[in-house]
Amino acid sequence: MTSIASDVGAVGGFRDGAPQRVVVNGRALVVVRKGSEFFALREACPHAGASLSRGRVVGLPRQALPGNAAGYEREGEILTCPWHGWSFDLRTGRSLVKPEKVRVRAYAVSVRDGRVCIHAD
Repeated sequence: MTSIASDVGAVGGFRDGAPQRVVVNGRALVVVRKGSEFFALREACPHAGASLSRGRVVGLPRQALPGNAAGYEREGEILTCPWHGWSFDLRTGRSLVKPEKVRVRAYAVSVRDGRVCIHAD
């Protein structure tokens, strides 16, 4: 089975690090831009159904070792639910707390001729 690419808008219509709700084939999804990369996840948090497009895009706190400043890894790749703070990896849709059990569906995204396309079956 092949997936159908759905055009969800011009690249310039997506701000870096700002979750944006789109609808593809009747399904609500959240799209996040990180530079030239785009990620798409199912829009509803599996915990209580909150709109992930209202969440925040963050990174993972890096352990501060003596002599090194605290900082973040994978900045712009973690989406946090606005209601209860559940966090999801934008690359896989997996939860950071229980990745083997809790996730939201992730969709492939491509850019064609300056347009963002989500591949959903």
